Amino acid sequence: MAGVLAVAGVVLPTTPAQAAYADPLVAVSRSKMGLTWHAESAAAIDALDAALPNVGVATVLDDGNRAMTTCNSEELAALPIAPTATTKWCFNTEDATTEAWAPQGLTSSGDADDDGAWGAKRAILSGWVYANTAHARYNDAKVAFIDYTNPNAPVYRWVYLVDPNSTGSNFTAAKTHIGGMVWYGDKLIVNAVGNGSVALRVFSMSHILRTTSSAARIGKGSDGWAAYGYKYVMPQIGYYTYSSGACSMSSDTAVPCFSSISLDRSTSPDSLVTAEYFSDQTKRGRLIRYPFGADFLLPASATPTEAYASAVGNQQGVLSFNGRWYVAHSSATLHGQLWRFTPDGTPGVSKTCTIDGATTRTCWSLHPEALTYWFETGMVWSITEWSRNSSAGPGGRVLFGLPLASLP
Repeated sequence: MAGVLAVAGVVLPTTPAQAAYADPLVAVSRSKMGLTWHAESAAAIDALDAALPNVGVATVLDDGNRAMTTCNSEELAALPIAPTATTKWCFNTEDATTEAWAPQGLTSSGDADDDGAWGAKRAILSGWVYANTAHARYNDAKVAFIDYTNPNAPVYRWVYLVDPNSTGSNFTAAKTHIGGMVWYGDKLIVNAVGNGSVALRVFSMSHILRTTSSAARIGKGSDGWAAYGYKYVMPQIGYYTYSSGACSMSSDTAVPCFSSISLDRSTSPDSLVTAEYFSDQTKRGRLIRYPFGADFLLPASATPTEAYASAVGNQQGVLSFNGRWYVAHSSATLHGQLWRFTPDGTPGVSKTCTIDGATTRTCWSLHPEALTYWFETGMVWSITEWSRNSSAGPGGRVLFGLPLASLP
């Protein structure tokens, strides 16, 4: 998420104010929302391809070295109360309990192609951020490539996101909070970090490279190419900047910082939608839509076709389909809320449930993150953030799915 506190290496959302979350969406000016494309040097990408073995998605998925597991009682308690998840998986013990890394963005082969598959494979990609603000690796990112071809026994392998230098003679970590991801065609698009000039970072499924050293560093060294011991890396092939300058995480009228993104296949052309997170609950986070252009990218000069202000606090995941917008809210101590809006001036709606005999809207998952829609199956997927046995309070990292039809 964007707009966070860090306690003991755990990413903590600030306590939400009791805003009138159901307020209708309000159309806002799109004048400061343009994006500009910057391609990495083709020679630099070619140099990396020549220096390191270039493998495909299937190779990474077939090389899964960690198994998704059934969830324990703490993890199950993080699931939505209403609607209920129809599918749920948890991560291995190391990933379920680490407080250095935290899950954020989510996408799948259901985004990549409308038939839901990538060749013979089906996959879910879970993006995690290095969450310890006191460490130099803060906002490094890695992606779990989860082989979901056999949904009864998913396995995964980590891939580190890297940023090549101008000649391809070295790379560093690609800095991104990875609060949202879109796997569209052969492209992987993630949001960058707040209060900066880079809006989106773009990677390619045609450029997944195998490292040649297991050293605990990143880049080229005398013993080969390394990424802190991870076997695979994806080099950035380009990025979008905010055309009007750096974004602001403290103003809801300045250039918006993207906290989450997802794909909408119901528009023509397909579109990318974004959400904005504020720790200040007096601010109204904006929801924005950008139509895709050629080659599974936004246009070189991208302008939005829709932009709305939402009253939902602590906006996390965002989803749009068939004219409806869905926004996930998070809380530090309670389950979150999931709101549905139509941009016609009508109030938003959410599910209600009963907790301790009282009716409430805090029915979504605990510490929720991104939303993604698997077009071919009709399933919405999401993920919860906090670690199991978290030092900050109840947690549990669960990857879960439920039908779009069950949402508000």
